[in-house]
Order: sequence, then structure tokens, then C-alpha cells
Amino acid sequence: MIVPARAGLGVLIGAADRGGGWLYDLLTHAGVSDDRAKTVTDLIVRPVEVLLVVIVAILIARYGGKLIRRFMGRVAEQTAQRSGSPRAGARVSTLSGLVANIWRFFVLVIAAATVLGMLGLNLTPLLASATIIGATLGFGAQQLIRDYFSGFLLTVEDQFSIGDSIVVDGTTGVVEDVSMRVTRVRGIDGTLYFIPNGDIRLLANTSRGWSRAAVDLTLPAAAAADLDEIRTVTEEAARRVAERPEFADSVTEPPMLVGVVSADAATITVRVTLHTVPSKRDALTRALREETMGTLARAGHLLDTTAP
Repeated sequence: MIVPARAGLGVLIGAADRGGGWLYDLLTHAGVSDDRAKTVTDLIVRPVEVLLVVIVAILIARYGGKLIRRFMGRVAEQTAQRSGSPRAGARVSTLSGLVANIWRFFVLVIAAATVLGMLGLNLTPLLASATIIGATLGFGAQQLIRDYFSGFLLTVEDQFSIGDSIVVDGTTGVVEDVSMRVTRVRGIDGTLYFIPNGDIRLLANTSRGWSRAAVDLTLPAAAAADLDEIRTVTEEAARRVAERPEFADSVTEPPMLVGVVSADAATITVRVTLHTVPSKRDALTRALREETMGTLARAGHLLDTTAP
């Protein structure tokens, strides 16, 4: 018997639901009744079809997961190089496992629906209901989906980590926890903020790379005649702070007196800065302010200090 090519796998293995196929024809030609031939076809062909679907689904899930891990591995390398964070690669690797599991879940759902359809179950009402429910939930959960997607991107790009000091839309604090939906930030005054990841549009991370400890010194206008002396004593005071044991390893550049940053009829303001690592900035700023204030006071200059 010649089987038309367009009949496909269903005719080659047996279209039992239509009472056709080569096995059905063979049995009927051998004198087996139609009902019995259909029953035998269902008992033999259906398991083979289901087994083929299961095998194909397993292969797609397995090798698809490997491709996802390989792709995410490349992303992890690029992210680690770009961010300079040794944790970025590990975080992306963790996410690659999550994406691979999601891929396997979808393959499993499709394979299960295919098997149920092959067993004769009418999935049309179920699919129609699922489509309506899914569309309704999707429309109502747009913000939730955006939060999860934004959380995924924040994690992949390693924009911040637990313990980093960040500024989000005017909220300043330390990151205490990061999930796929929400980021918890502890404010300076102790307030705990729960920020949905989808609402994070502009973010400043003050814990990465280098930072600058800066102190503004407000002096009487008459001190303008002694700027050279002020520069000398201020830089010496900043150098003493930089050489302290607790700051020696964290100061990355020599101290610099920026000079006069503002002036009016009564006062002038000069600024002194020290480059340091972000974790030492606040402590270094306090020490720099105390040392410069004391040095200029002993030199006979009346002054006040304010943070820039």
C-alpha cells in the first residue's frame, strides 16, 4: 500500500480516531470487524503516539534548557566585566536556572495539552476559558508583570546588591533585600521602604567604584587675603586624615583644595576633597571636617562648616 506523503505521521502510525491508518486497514483486510480493529488500533497506536510526544517534549525541554544556560552564561560574562562585581556572574547563573525551569514548564504544559488532545479530550472549551481568564488577569496584573520583569532586569544587570547605598526617586537608604517584585530599602532615619521594581526609573548607586569626601569651609570675607595660608594648613590637615590607619588603605588620591566655591560680602566658602571608596566616605567626611575645623581654628580663622 502506498501512503500519500501529505498524510503525514498520523496516517503512517495510525489515525485511530478516524478509523484509518495502515494498521486499521491491515486488520480489516484480515477479516477483523471495524469496532475490534479500531479498538486494537487505539490500544497499540495511541501509546506509541503518546510516547513519541513525551520523548520529543523531553528532548526539547532538555536541549532548550542547555541553550538558555549557554546564552545566559555569555550574558553573565559580559555583565561581570561591565559592572566589575564578582557577584554579577553568579546572580545571572542563578537566573539562567530559573529561566530554564520556566522553559521546561511551558514545554510540559504544551506536551500535556497535546497528549490530552490525542486521547480524545476536547480542549476547545478549556482553551477558550483559559484565554479569557488569562487576558483578564493579564490586563489586571500589568503592574505586577512589570514589577517582575523589572526585577529580572535589575538582577541580571546587577544595578545594586544587598548592602548598597542607593537613591531612588529621592529616597535614600541601604538595600536590605531584593526580590523579583519589590526592593526593600532602609532609610537614613530607620524607615523601611518597599519599592516596587517597576517603579524604579532613576536610580543612583553610591556604593560602586569610587566616592568623594567633600567638606565646605565657610570663612569670613577677610580671610580672602590669607588664601595661600588657608590652602597650606587645610591640605596638611587633609593629609593627616588620609594617613590615619583607618583611612590609609581607602584613600585613592592625594587631598585637594578645590578653592573658593562661593563668596558674598561677608563670607567665602572653600572646599577640600578626598577620593575614597564608597564604604568609607561618611566616616572620612566627618574626620576631614573635624580636622580642618580644628586646624583653621588654631590658625586664628573663624569659620563654620556645612556639607556640600
